[in-house]
Amino acid sequence: MNTQDLNISLTSDEHIEHLIKQAEKELSKIKPEIDYYEECQRKLQELKTQELKLKSLITSLSNIKNLFDTQKDDAIKNLNIKQEVDPKIIENYAPPKYVKNENKREVFLPDKAISEVKNSLRTKNNLNYEIFKAVVFNSGIATTEKIKNYLIENNITQPKTGKSFEEVELKEISSRANYLVRKELLITTEPGVFKSALGWEEIS
Repeated sequence: MNTQDLNISLTSDEHIEHLIKQAEKELSKIKPEIDYYEECQRKLQELKTQELKLKSLITSLSNIKNLFDTQKDDAIKNLNIKQEVDPKIIENYAPPKYVKNENKREVFLPDKAISEVKNSLRTKNNLNYEIFKAVVFNSGIATTEKIKNYLIENNITQPKTGKSFEEVELKEISSRANYLVRKELLITTEPGVFKSALGWEEIS
C-alpha cells in the first residue's frame, strides 16, 4: 500500500468500496459451506423422522404380535377347560376378557400417541416431550429407570445445564414425569411406573 493509500480516510468512498469487495469475496467463500450444513441439517431432520416412524412401527407390530400370542394362549386354556369341566358349567362360563366393561383389552399404537400429544406439548427442544417419547418407545409403559436410560441413550440434555442425565437421580426424573401425569398425558400405575394416557385402542 503506498503513501497515498494510507492517507485515504476510513470514511472515504474508495475505502468503503474496498471493504465491500472484501466482504463479498469472503461471503462467496463461506456460502458453499453454509449451503452444505443447511442441507445436512435438513437431511438429519428427515432421518430423525424416519427413525421415529420405524421405532413406532416396531413397537406397534410387537404389541400386535404379543396380543395375538396372548389370545392364542387364552384359546388353548379355554379349550382345555371345556375338555375337563362339566358342559353345564361351560355354558355359564365367560372368560374375563369377553365381559363387557371388565378387563378391557387394548393395543398401544405409538404413532397415535405421538400424534395426539402434539396437541398438548411443544415438540421442539422440549424435555417433557422427550419424557413422553421415552414412555411411548417402551410400549406405552415405562419405569423411571427406563425413562432415564432413554434420555441418556438419545443424548437428551438437561435444559438449564446442558448436561446429560447420567448423574440425575431417579426421583428427579420421576418428578418430571409426574408433571405429565398432572397434564393427564401419563398415568401412574404404581410408584415409579408410568403409562401413556394416549395412543391406546380398545379391541374386542
